[in-house]
Amino acid sequence: MGRKAIKGVLHNFTETYTSRYSDYGGYWLFGVLISEVDRLNINLLDTVYDASEKTPASAAVQLAAAEFRDQIEKARVSLSWIREARLAVAKSPDARDGFVNGHRSAGFDVSVVTRVVMDSGKTYEHQKKLFVAPHDPQVEQRSTRGP
Repeated sequence: MGRKAIKGVLHNFTETYTSRYSDYGGYWLFGVLISEVDRLNINLLDTVYDASEKTPASAAVQLAAAEFRDQIEKARVSLSWIREARLAVAKSPDARDGFVNGHRSAGFDVSVVTRVVMDSGKTYEHQKKLFVAPHDPQVEQRSTRGP
């Protein structure tokens, strides 16, 4: 594809990473993560992880790097073209009401920003905002995809 494919990579990565397919223990990762952290900054090019750490935050970091690399490979973008790739996830300070699976829930607005600096110095960014309520087993069903 080429260097211009990076816009599609950022969009596809962000959409995939924030989707219901990103899970932790069979539940949406962000619903579990929201109670643990207010902010996450992830180096998407880092491939060194502590696999023994089993927390929602460590799962979020590992999944982000793996999903980013997957999208890079699908688009045939060379990692050598990328100088920096970062993901910032930030929770709003105040809770608000929203809906999860048709049920009113208290949750937070979350901003997910993916930023890439190419070897040319050109910067690309993709942002997504979403509503995230803390995981509630009374409302959510466990995914049947995994353990």
